[in-house]
Amino acid sequence: MVLDRQQLSVGRKKESLEEKIRRLTKAIRDNPNSPGRSQNLSNLANALYDRYSRSGSLNDLDEMICLHREAFSLRPPGHSSRGSSLNNLATALSTRYRRTGSEGDLEEAISLNREALEVHASGHPDRGLTLNNLASALITRYRRAGAEDDLDETICLHREALALRPPGHPDRGISLNNLANAFNDRYSRTGSVEDAEEAITLHREALALRPSGH
Repeated sequence: MVLDRQQLSVGRKKESLEEKIRRLTKAIRDNPNSPGRSQNLSNLANALYDRYSRSGSLNDLDEMICLHREAFSLRPPGHSSRGSSLNNLATALSTRYRRTGSEGDLEEAISLNREALEVHASGHPDRGLTLNNLASALITRYRRAGAEDDLDETICLHREALALRPPGHPDRGISLNNLANAFNDRYSRTGSVEDAEEAITLHREALALRPSGH
């Protein structure tokens, strides 16, 4: 019997996370040369991240990184999903850095985010996300090591991300808060009143986007 798309969709919705992990693991194992291997690897890594978010298992996090590495290796320069793989692997490494404190993970995440930003050039729909990811990694390094250049670059990146998220954009409030927090960090370092005023203005605008009950 042939199922229509709606029936298939209903069937997929009933699939549990563990069933999804088993299905993807089997597909990867049984079809090593499948043209869809990189997508299956990425999908399994994302499923393991969901399980990691629930259980906190470091094994899931480590395996997720290995899967994203393999998917990335199958997406050379010019591949339509290379930027996505760069973002995925960088995010996974940043997650492990927050868990273990490994400086190597953070440095690699920054390097991958920089490459992703080159792939997601001006006009790319994922540029705003990539700007935010790189800024997040840099502010993390700044808060660890205190390099002023990292803080200044973070502010520049968040400014560009905010410009790509005009009024009405669903992520504008996030960008407003991110940029305001970066100005707060610089105010704490330099005591610049201008930075404090900028942070207050941005936080006020963000607050206006989140009325009572948000």
